[in-house]
Amino acid sequence: MNADHSGQPLPSRVRHAPFAGSRGIEAGLTWSQQEIWALIENAGPHDHIYNVVEEFRVPSDVRPTEAQCLEALSFFLSRHESLRSVFPRGEGGRVVQRVLPEGRLPVEFVDVVDTGTHTDEQVTALKEFFGTRRFSFADELPLRLVLLVTKGQVWGGVYVFSHMAIDWHGLRHLADEVTEYFRSGWTLPALEPNTKTPVDLAVWQKSPAGIRKRDRTLGHVASLFRDRTPLALPPAVADLPEGTAYRQAALRSRAAHHAVAHIADSTGTSAAAVIVGATALLLRDLTGSRHVDLHLTSSQRFGRESRSMVATLMQETYFSVDLADADLRQAIKRSWLSAITAFQNSGCDADSMNRLLAELGDGADAPLWFPYCINDRRNLPADGTKPRDVPAASMLADTVLTVLPVTEEEPFYLVVDDGLDHLEFSLTCDIRHVTEAGMESFLRELEGSLITLADSGA
Repeated sequence: MNADHSGQPLPSRVRHAPFAGSRGIEAGLTWSQQEIWALIENAGPHDHIYNVVEEFRVPSDVRPTEAQCLEALSFFLSRHESLRSVFPRGEGGRVVQRVLPEGRLPVEFVDVVDTGTHTDEQVTALKEFFGTRRFSFADELPLRLVLLVTKGQVWGGVYVFSHMAIDWHGLRHLADEVTEYFRSGWTLPALEPNTKTPVDLAVWQKSPAGIRKRDRTLGHVASLFRDRTPLALPPAVADLPEGTAYRQAALRSRAAHHAVAHIADSTGTSAAAVIVGATALLLRDLTGSRHVDLHLTSSQRFGRESRSMVATLMQETYFSVDLADADLRQAIKRSWLSAITAFQNSGCDADSMNRLLAELGDGADAPLWFPYCINDRRNLPADGTKPRDVPAASMLADTVLTVLPVTEEEPFYLVVDDGLDHLEFSLTCDIRHVTEAGMESFLRELEGSLITLADSGA
């Protein structure tokens, strides 16, 4: 594989997509952006782990030219303020969001002779090269794009977004918009007049209504943990340097996908509640605690004006459930109610939450700490189909367990993704407390408990 003097894996040409928006404006960060910024700062020189990186293929019936791609980029940069925002430091040194009224996005074009196996290797190299580079938040637009060209047509590429500008749900909405744009004659209807932007949201969060929401969240967390500490990690089983203490593994399961759909349908709960309930029950058994406390990632897309926002809206919310004497069916129902309560009481600025956690813990240097987190990144809207009447266990042969490079050094972090016919549970653990064998056992038991309940006629 050839490389130029910068280490780039393939020779490329740079062209630019100009944009002009309806306004240029500056505001403080939204609550969600504050959470992401804290994670980025804590990651230090490795903050690229919060880049949103993916490869893509253009459908065979839509093969735009380079000029058409640049035109499309200009359209979407002008349409969505989050895509033309930078994050410099304002007065007092605090990071702000600044929407640019105009500018140009550099786009890399790579000429590829064919689209075979060798190209897959090239795409992987491009993801590695562009995805692992830090964004210059103060002056770089939050999008990098590499487009692959064969015979004058763009057939795929790699995108890298800064998580400060977009989350997974916002990215999926943007992808749907892009698809519709190309299929509908290179245009889209204007955004609804009441569609919020991140700047609008930041302003609302400082309003009386936003302050009331913040105070509800603070009150909810205080009510849960005023008299007890959150669920702790199991006792340490190993003594390792911090930099070598984390492992990540993923279980890809058609059986779990089928089982979760079947259980949600038969119990009248959501698939998210099924996954959280099963995870919480295993954590109860792992730790011996009747109370299971989690950070859940809330999409914050509850209102019509926010469902289609191309922005980062997700925030951690504080979940607690009492699972004393519960079986899996009961754990799911209790988790469903606890999750609804958590989501109804979610949303707060970072400073206020940090002050509360310090008060509930042992001060700013030892605040209350939540080691367990679940991030459900599935496409949440149901497709309306019923699970097939076949045993989930019959699909176990298709389950694949893989060891992955560690992307986030978290003590216990379960990420849930979905495909057309499978679920993927990616688990990161601090192996000083949960061994690698324990990680695999947890993932296998999670899958097994779901299959057993589904196939028992739940």
